[in-house]
Amino acid sequence: MFVVSIQYKHADTEFREKLALQPEEIRELQERLRKEGLEEAVYLHTCNRCELYGVGDHQTALRCLADASGTDPSQLRERALILEKERAAGHAFYVASGMDSMVLGEDEILGQLRDAYEKAKKNGYTGYQLNAVFQAAFSAAKKVKTDTMLSKSSVSVATLAAAEAHRFKEGQKQVLLIGASGDTGRKVMLNLLSYGDCTIIATYRHRHGIPEGVQSVPYEDRYRYIDEADIVVSATKSPHYTLTRFRIQEEGITEKERLFLDLAVPRDIDECVAELPGTKLLTLDAFEEIAREHNAQKEQEAVRAEEILKDCLAELQKDLLFHEQFDVIREMEKEQPAEVMKFIYRFRKQAEPMELRAFLEVLGRMT
Repeated sequence: MFVVSIQYKHADTEFREKLALQPEEIRELQERLRKEGLEEAVYLHTCNRCELYGVGDHQTALRCLADASGTDPSQLRERALILEKERAAGHAFYVASGMDSMVLGEDEILGQLRDAYEKAKKNGYTGYQLNAVFQAAFSAAKKVKTDTMLSKSSVSVATLAAAEAHRFKEGQKQVLLIGASGDTGRKVMLNLLSYGDCTIIATYRHRHGIPEGVQSVPYEDRYRYIDEADIVVSATKSPHYTLTRFRIQEEGITEKERLFLDLAVPRDIDECVAELPGTKLLTLDAFEEIAREHNAQKEQEAVRAEEILKDCLAELQKDLLFHEQFDVIREMEKEQPAEVMKFIYRFRKQAEPMELRAFLEVLGRMT
């Protein structure tokens, strides 16, 4: 197993957005990998990371990913974190539990990773190894969530963005939210509503499920509502800009103090918007320092979470080792007394992964 990870720690938003593949492009990448001999592949894309999990030759996977995203292979290698075997599985555990997130312990990533895995599984791009790793990672993440206080005080990019909007100006404010149907947009909207000091105009793909107090407008009319907005938030999965400086000026929008929050990868808002008088533009990169301050307050709970993940990962490693020796153990069950098999399973429970590996290798040579 391996993972090729391009994330906020090693690559800026501009580079990450090149790897923000659309659903059809992900399927094409997975098909290409299969033809190259990699039967298992899961591709995760979020606002802070793009990751390819697979089983096989990671160099082949990296080359295919570079082709799929139109990036230079050498630049991709320079920015990619590449992990194999136990370290790759451990990375999946850390990602699922929010321990590798910009905001320590955030919950959104678990759903995003689960969605990426389920889509790959449904389309036949996972096998025993990735199935075992991801299911164990989801279970470990649940244990971290229930046994530590990390998620009890968890914040995410959505909550940080809503807090920035709340602090932008005193009193009532009007917010234009582009992309309220998406996961991030919906969470920003709910957080804004909880402050109770803003009126929200939102673009929706669907007409159902709109919270009370939110005005739904067509996406095509978004520029009409900027003029009266104090804050504009955009959080879509569009491959194109949702807002540009040219259109804003063309629409004759009034110059005033206005906050733009771009929570998308690829970016939704033309960076030249920041040049408009009175305008402040914050992108995902701007939230990194805010996130670091929150993470410092969670260090003690993170130690407990590390212990949980270490224990869960050890159990996964032992499961995978037993699977490798499945045929040997099944033959032994036919030939050996029950007491011998009880000892083997008791040893499996008590042993460390390295000890179990050595033990199973000896068993394999004896049969």
